[in-house]
Amino acid sequence: MRLCVLDASAWLRLFLGDGPVPASLLEAATDVEKGKAAFAAPELILVEAAAVVRRKCREGRIRPEEADGIWKDMLYTPLDLLRIQEDINAAFDLSRSTALTVYDALYLAAARRIGATLLTVDQDLHREAARLGLAP
Repeated sequence: MRLCVLDASAWLRLFLGDGPVPASLLEAATDVEKGKAAFAAPELILVEAAAVVRRKCREGRIRPEEADGIWKDMLYTPLDLLRIQEDINAAFDLSRSTALTVYDALYLAAARRIGATLLTVDQDLHREAARLGLAP
């Protein structure tokens, strides 16, 4: 079974429709639905994604009832949550050796530790994942 670490930008893209969904992300989501792949992510993804949904609601980009529905739908995603403690030191080190924030480096560190590909729509994070052989 293929394992994919999903970052907040990719997870949100699947539900918000605020930009194109990369083919690799769409393929992985389809494979997860079929049981051929699994999504994992650091626990931080919940906080990051919830903050974005709430911000879009506050800004009037989505209605409150839409925000509630989107968030509920997102929580049905089969997503194995990874403990931040397992990857925070590696993320800190990665953030020092790259231009990534510690937040973004956490997804990269998790993917590297569990031997997964990293799915993101963040170009800087994708570039680093590709450099490390972790991009789809």
